[in-house]
Amino acid sequence: MNGKQKTILLLGITAIVLMGLFPPWVLERRVYGGKYTTEPGPYSWIGNPPKEPAEYKTTRVLDFGRAIWLSNIQKYKEPIPTKSKTELVKLAVEARFIDLYRLGVQFFIVAVATAGLIIALKNRNKN
Repeated sequence: MNGKQKTILLLGITAIVLMGLFPPWVLERRVYGGKYTTEPGPYSWIGNPPKEPAEYKTTRVLDFGRAIWLSNIQKYKEPIPTKSKTELVKLAVEARFIDLYRLGVQFFIVAVATAGLIIALKNRNKN
């Protein structure tokens, strides 16, 4: 193994170690109604998951009015009101776990690129 190959190997190992120390995270977002969604998150130090600020979303909710309306709907079978209001809802975001799929793809790409460069920089002369 010549000097160029050793340099490429060390760079490849360094890149893999850095990717392991700063992995991609998966964010779990609680949406209105108690449901959860997951989405790809940012890269962050392995011991310190990313902190996403809480987002606020404007949504429309039915305006049910007062308790009088609730008692009337039971007695007279009134239809559900079509009147709605806009409400600001807080969406909580939390980094739940490391995205192993993205991290694995990154490891694979760096390993293939490193191996390809090592093979390409091989000395052809066998003197």
